[in-house]
Amino acid sequence: MQADENDDEFAEFPEFYDDEDDDEAEDDDEAEDDDEAEDDDEAEDDDEQNGPEALEPVAFPEGAQRDRVLAAALLAVRHTALFEPVVASPWVGPVRDALVRSHSTAVVMVREGYGPDGEVGAFDIGLTRWMLAGLAELPEAVRRPEEAVDGQVELARAVFDAVAHPDDGDRFAGACALAERLAGPAAEEERALRARDLADLAAAREAGRRPDGAALEERSAVFGRERADRVRAELRARGHRIGEVLTDFPVPVTERGAEVVRAIVAEMAGRFRVSEEEAARRVFAYFSDMDLTDESDMGDLDYIDHQKPDQWAGGIYLGLEFHEVRWDVDLSGRTPVPLPPE
Repeated sequence: MQADENDDEFAEFPEFYDDEDDDEAEDDDEAEDDDEAEDDDEAEDDDEQNGPEALEPVAFPEGAQRDRVLAAALLAVRHTALFEPVVASPWVGPVRDALVRSHSTAVVMVREGYGPDGEVGAFDIGLTRWMLAGLAELPEAVRRPEEAVDGQVELARAVFDAVAHPDDGDRFAGACALAERLAGPAAEEERALRARDLADLAAAREAGRRPDGAALEERSAVFGRERADRVRAELRARGHRIGEVLTDFPVPVTERGAEVVRAIVAEMAGRFRVSEEEAARRVFAYFSDMDLTDESDMGDLDYIDHQKPDQWAGGIYLGLEFHEVRWDVDLSGRTPVPLPPE
């Protein structure tokens, strides 16, 4: 009976007996919060040590260093243009992404500026270097090493290392040597272009004006296109599939829709070594119920853009879920879904 009476008392005045339980609960909550905070701090530390932030530039260039950094970026404009525009190739996925990122970052650096007031900042350089560094960890089957392409990766790394260390003339010299090696029979033209770039950049700096980035980039782009055409021809001669830009669309598409399809077709043809015609046939059949002109929010193109082109390519070709076609998965023994009728 006494226990019941006490229970009644406690029920009537809970503030006098719940303190201990509340304190324990609060302690548990605080401990849990501390653990979560520690986990967050550790994750943040890992990101800083292993992520793009760890590869950001040590400093922005000043004076003549700026000429050298932009001249280095122009090396990337000239020598990482193999995957521009999007076409089928033996190298897709992370390799393509890293080289396309290198090329586009270099173009924007030259055209729009680099540094605290430029379009390209420290994180952009760190991210580009991080993507390039990650290629070393890819399986051989994904990398599909080839001198022409691995040379581009090596050059891109050297270029952005020189950008990240603007006071290190040896890094810039190393990038220049790689560019001349990649240029092959056009090595003398490469040297002449680099000398002209440095002279134009120095003249603009000494005159106190901004260099004509558009003119510098276009001059290098002409060389880059010619070199890319030559490399593609060499690769075709070795039996690689290097396609042309897809322009034949059996359904209406906007420019955005065209780019989405081109990217998926290129990934499929490249990774699974099928013709672009077969890849296009599979892609258009799969998206037959979608409107490739629908650019509205939550529309069909938005839906497609929720996954990367390589995920769509693997999913469509093999009928697998997106997570089953990652680049570290060996898909060589998988059977493709039947080719849809014409």
